[in-house]
Amino acid sequence: MDKEIKDPDGILKVITALFGKLPAYIVNLDKEYPVKIIALKNKALVINTNLKFPSRDRILTVVHNGSKFLAHFLVAGGDGNGIEILTPVKIQITAATRQGSRVEASQIQTGMVVSNIINVNDVSKAIGFDDKKVDAILLAYRTKLTKAFPLSSIFFAGRMDNRLRLMHHYDKDIFIIDRKEKSTATADFFPFDEYLRIFESSKIADSFTSEICVPIKYKGYVHLGYVQVLAEKPLDLEIYKQIQTFANAVSRDIISTGVFQESRDICQVMDLSMGGISFIHAPSRSFSRSVTLNGTILFDLNLEEGKRVTIRGIIKNIRNQETNFRVGCQFYNLTEKDLEILGEFLDAGKAEEGEVIEQNPPQESSTEELVSEENSPVVGADEEPGDPFGETMDSEFPSDEPTQES
Repeated sequence: MDKEIKDPDGILKVITALFGKLPAYIVNLDKEYPVKIIALKNKALVINTNLKFPSRDRILTVVHNGSKFLAHFLVAGGDGNGIEILTPVKIQITAATRQGSRVEASQIQTGMVVSNIINVNDVSKAIGFDDKKVDAILLAYRTKLTKAFPLSSIFFAGRMDNRLRLMHHYDKDIFIIDRKEKSTATADFFPFDEYLRIFESSKIADSFTSEICVPIKYKGYVHLGYVQVLAEKPLDLEIYKQIQTFANAVSRDIISTGVFQESRDICQVMDLSMGGISFIHAPSRSFSRSVTLNGTILFDLNLEEGKRVTIRGIIKNIRNQETNFRVGCQFYNLTEKDLEILGEFLDAGKAEEGEVIEQNPPQESSTEELVSEENSPVVGADEEPGDPFGETMDSEFPSDEPTQES
């Protein structure tokens, strides 16, 4: 099936329904790389990428219901540091094929297993309730932090505030050396101009000129809160590194309380690629709670002895195999570290490319059928949409954590 959409309304319908709600990739030199979708604003897509391109043309892709959507854009603006505003030109739709090499578990001598599965919805729910162990840990860390930095705080809640939501969108920590000197800012951290908008709407006194704010994350993916330090004089990189280590310690100790109900099942891996995985899961209680079609899960993937990565993925299919279930999962915006480890591992067992994902790809369909409400992923209705650019969006992407369909 090949189809092309040039109608502006049809293009916008596809982008609104799929981009920002499914794993998206950007094409560069004939290869596809994960791309961060920040928002859809004024009929333009806002993205964050560190890649360099030879022209203003951009192609972004997503896979949905056995179809691959290739959206062609032109760069209309940006900040020159990775943030780009893209205006759509057309969308091509073809049959989806597997991206990259795949390793069958039988091809290599390794004990690849999946463990510690948890649904991302359950991560947020877990910190929405009072827990004495978690409260005790936070109290101890707050006491320790204020002794070193009197003007500091720890925000931790099941619902994001505006500061955390924007750090989540940009996937960058806040490190403002001097709020009144833009020349002190670097592209490695939260955008300087965007920070000024946050500051203006906050209750922080004007005497404070420096801020460090580092998210507290569940295994590097789900934002739970943040550690914030304010100062009237410039803070330096050494202090930032200390706060970064501190935030990681808070996350580690909270996870160790067991407040997050990870599955104890050990699941055998059947095949693995840079884009996804399939594994066997027994019909246990944790399976029915965590593994749902189109749900987003986190899990540990043990590649071989001493080598493990944490994976975030969307469940694309669940097949009943009499005594067990085979689960197919598409990876979703993995961290650079996990991607690097995974890529090195897969280099040792390359398999055939170009294998069609669906045995029976969809026949010619209308745009409405391809991105129907029934088949489109659902974004959490309880999330408050944020506007990173301080303006009203035509269609907002409130979170990059797709939730399961009800």
